[in-house]
Amino acid sequence: MYTDNTPHRLLRYCFSLMVCISGVWGCSDSNDNSTGTAFATPLAEYHDPGTEPWETVPRESLIDTCGLDPILLDEIDTEATHSYAIVRYGKLCHEFYHPDDPLPDEAVNNFSATKTLAAATVGRAVWMSMDLPKPLRDTDRMDTWIDDISFNPNALVGHVLAMIGFNDSLVFGQREFAYDANGNREINRLSDVVEAVIAQDSTYFGGANTTGEFAANEVFTRLGMDNSVWDGKSFGSGWHSDLRDMARLGLWLLHDGVWNQKRLLSSDWVYKITHPSFEDSNTGYGYLTWVAAERNYVLPAIDAKFLQPLGSCDPPALWREYPHGLSESTDCNYDGAASCLQPEDVGVFLAAGAGGQLIAGHRALELVIVTRNAGATAFLNAPWDLIRRALVAHDPVYKGDEAAFCQAYRAGEYAPDLIKKPMQ
Repeated sequence: MYTDNTPHRLLRYCFSLMVCISGVWGCSDSNDNSTGTAFATPLAEYHDPGTEPWETVPRESLIDTCGLDPILLDEIDTEATHSYAIVRYGKLCHEFYHPDDPLPDEAVNNFSATKTLAAATVGRAVWMSMDLPKPLRDTDRMDTWIDDISFNPNALVGHVLAMIGFNDSLVFGQREFAYDANGNREINRLSDVVEAVIAQDSTYFGGANTTGEFAANEVFTRLGMDNSVWDGKSFGSGWHSDLRDMARLGLWLLHDGVWNQKRLLSSDWVYKITHPSFEDSNTGYGYLTWVAAERNYVLPAIDAKFLQPLGSCDPPALWREYPHGLSESTDCNYDGAASCLQPEDVGVFLAAGAGGQLIAGHRALELVIVTRNAGATAFLNAPWDLIRRALVAHDPVYKGDEAAFCQAYRAGEYAPDLIKKPMQ
C-alpha cells in the first residue's frame, strides 16, 4: 500500500479522518442548492483560495508543500519559451512569465479555453435551476428553450455540448464529431439557452439577464476570478483573463465543482465535462473540453481518428460503466487494442485555446498546470511534459524515475493524491 509521509498530505489525512469520525461532512447553504446532491461529498478535502488572492508557496517550502523541486523549476524556467503556472493541493506553487508574453496581471484572450468555462457556466445554470418549475437538463431538446435552430431539430443540450448536434442523424454510430471553433455553427446557441433559463426569475439568479452577467455573478465572483471578463455570447472564444484566473477554473473542475467549501456544480456535470461524451464520435472530448484518450479520438481540422495514445504519460478518461448518460456506447471504443478497465478513475482533462492557452487537470496528483502562448501545436501533454521532472524528483514512490512513474500513472495504477468520494 502506498504510504505518504509528507507533512501536507499527512495533515490532510488526519483532518479527513477527524471529519469522518465526527460524522460531519461539509455542506453548503441553501442558496447553493447543495441539498440537491444525491450523496455526501467530503467538502473539507478540497482546498482552494476561496475569493482571496492565491497563497503563493515560498521557494524554501516547495518540496514539503508542493512536492516540487525548486532547482529543477529554475532549469525549466530557463528552458521555457512561454509563461506557465503550477497549482498543487490548492496552492499556487510556482509561476514563470516569459518576457515576450503578457504581464502577470494582464488579461488576454484565452480563445477556445473559453469553451470549458462555458461548459461550467451551463452546468452552474443546471445546478441552480434544479428546483425551479422548469429546470435545465442536458437531456432537454434545444428547442425546449430556443427557437430558430439551424442544426438538427432533435439535438439535445448534451449533443451540442459534445459538438455533434449538427449531424443529420443522431443515431449511435452515425454521429460525427466536428470542432465548432468559433461557436457559430451550434454551441453559441447555448448562450441563448442559459438566458432563457435565467429569464424565469432574474432575481433568483442574482439579477443577471445575460449569460455574461450570470457568469460574472456565479463563476467569476464566487471563484475570486477578479481579472476575468467574458460577454457570454461567444462560447467559442472571448474569455479574457490572466494565468491565475485560468488556474482557478482548472482547480474548480479538479475539485469536482466544489469551491470555498460549497458545491457549485453537480458532481455528475463535472464528470461529463471531464470524460468522453460520445465514444462513437470522439473518445477524447467531453462537454466542451478535451480529455486524454488511448485511440479513436478526433482532433480539430483533421478528418481521421488517431490510433495512438494522446500523451505518453497521461491516464485516459474512461467512464466507470457503459453505456452512460446520453451515450449508447457499450465500451470505451478502443477496439480491444487498449483496455477499457481502470484501477483509478483519473483521466486528464484539458481546456485548450489557440496558440497554447492551456489548462491541464491531473486529478491523481491534485495538480493544475496552465500555460500562456505555449505554441500552435501545444496540446494536452505539453504542460505536463514541461514540468513533470520537477514533480517526479520528489515522488515518494518513484523518486526521479520518470519511466516507472509514467508507466504506473498512465495505467491509472498510481493515484497518490486522488481525493476519493464516498460511495455514490
